[in-house]
Amino acid sequence: MGKRDVIDLGASSAHRWTRCTASPKFIVEHANELPEDSTIWADEGTQAHEVSRCLLEGNGVQPETPEEMLKHVMVYVNHVRSHQTAGARLTVEKRVPLFYLPARNGIVDAATQRPDALFIDDLKYGMGVSVEAVENEQLAIYAESIIRQWEQITTFSPDHPVHLSIVQPRDRNNPVAIRTWSLTRRELSAFTTKIGAKAYQALNGKAEFVPSDDACKFCPAKGICSAYATQGLVQLPEEARIINLPDPGSLNRDQRIQVLKAKKVLTEWMDAVHAQEVSDLMNGAEPKGFKLVEGRANRTWVDFDAALKLLNNHLTIDELRPRADLISPAKAEAALKGIELSTKFQNKLQSLITRPEGKPTLVPEDDKRPAIQTNSQLENLDII
Repeated sequence: MGKRDVIDLGASSAHRWTRCTASPKFIVEHANELPEDSTIWADEGTQAHEVSRCLLEGNGVQPETPEEMLKHVMVYVNHVRSHQTAGARLTVEKRVPLFYLPARNGIVDAATQRPDALFIDDLKYGMGVSVEAVENEQLAIYAESIIRQWEQITTFSPDHPVHLSIVQPRDRNNPVAIRTWSLTRRELSAFTTKIGAKAYQALNGKAEFVPSDDACKFCPAKGICSAYATQGLVQLPEEARIINLPDPGSLNRDQRIQVLKAKKVLTEWMDAVHAQEVSDLMNGAEPKGFKLVEGRANRTWVDFDAALKLLNNHLTIDELRPRADLISPAKAEAALKGIELSTKFQNKLQSLITRPEGKPTLVPEDDKRPAIQTNSQLENLDII
C-alpha cells in the first residue's frame, strides 16, 4: 500500500489538514496524478535522527558519520541532556499512538518526565524553512499523545509545566536554534482538543476546502486543486478571470488593487502547475509545448577540507571565506590570477573541482537543447 493510498492525518502534515480538512481525502483520490515525493532531504533527516538516538542512548556513533552532521546534532543532544536531573526519565525515539487516531503511530524524538516539568523535544534537520515551536501542531500532537500514555500510570495537575521545543541547528533564516513553547497541561489539552475536532471533521464527511498560504504551501495536490487555484481569483474583476488577460490599462484602480492582492497565490499556483507538468514528463509523458532539458550547473569542490588546505598556501582567510562558506572554484581561480603556481598545484586544484549534472529544467519545446529522458524524482527541479 502506497503512502497516498490511505487518508493521511499524520502529525507531520497537521499544519495542513487542521486548516484544510478536505485535503487528506482529496490527496488520496488523486494520488495517481500527483508528483512523486522527494526523499533526499528526508533520508538526510533520518540519518541525523539515528545519530542523535545513538548519542542519547549512550551507544556512540558510526565512524562514517559526517563531521558537519555530528556538530549540528550535538546542539540537539546537549539540549535534551540539559533536562536530565535527579528523578528524570528520558524516552528516545518513542513510537506512540496518536491521541486522535490510535491506529496510527507517531515518533516522539525525545521526551523527559521530571517531577517538576515535562519536556518534549523535536529535532528538525532542515535548513530552508524555519519551524517555530509556539502553537506547532505536530509538536503538540506528539506531546499530547505521549502524555496520555504517561497518565495511565501517573497524574499531572492541570498547572503542571510542559515545555515543547523545536531544535533546528541548521536553520539559515533564524540564528536561534532552540525555540520553546512553554505552557501548562491544561493549555496543551485545550489546544489539542481543537486538533482532535479537525481530525474528526476530516474523517467523517464534514471536511471542507479552506485554501490559504499556510495550508497550501506544502500540499502535494495544489497543482490540481481548483480551490487553491481560485482562492486569489474570487476577488478579481470578471475580465481578469480569463486566460486572455486584459490590458492593465483597461482596469480601474479598484480592479487593479484586487489583481495585486492575488499576485502571490497566482505565482505559487503557476509554480505548482509547472511542477505538475514536470512530473508528467519525468514519468514518460510525451512533450507537448514544453520539454525537459539538462540545466546548467556550477562547478563545486569535491572535498572542501582538501580545497581549503590547498588554497591556504596562496590565499588569506578573508579571501578564502568572504562569508561563512569556502569560495567557489571560479572565484578561487580569479583570486589566484597573477600568482605563480606550480604545475603540481594546478593539477591538484583541478582534481578537487567537479561539475555536477545539470538539474532537469522545463523549457519551451522549440528550445535548441536536446530533451532528456528520465524518471528520476523532482527534488533537483529548477523552475525558470
